[in-house]
Amino acid sequence: MKDENGFYVDILKPETEQAGDTVGIRMNVDDFDGAYKMLLERGFRNLYGDETVNTSSSKAAMMVSPSGFTICIIQHIK
Repeated sequence: MKDENGFYVDILKPETEQAGDTVGIRMNVDDFDGAYKMLLERGFRNLYGDETVNTSSSKAAMMVSPSGFTICIIQHIK
């Protein structure tokens, strides 16, 4: 969905079981590995363990902070 200012809102259904709703942000990055490493160094963990979601057009991971806040990092393949 896109609002009147051109900002997108994603509504997702994760493949893993969740105990309630999750609110987070999506961060588009040019360097997936660098962003992933930076978040791990700050205490985030990958919701999928060590796996990433890879498609023909993107690579992504759902990162969860120690407090439970989520950031989905995604690199679009150009």
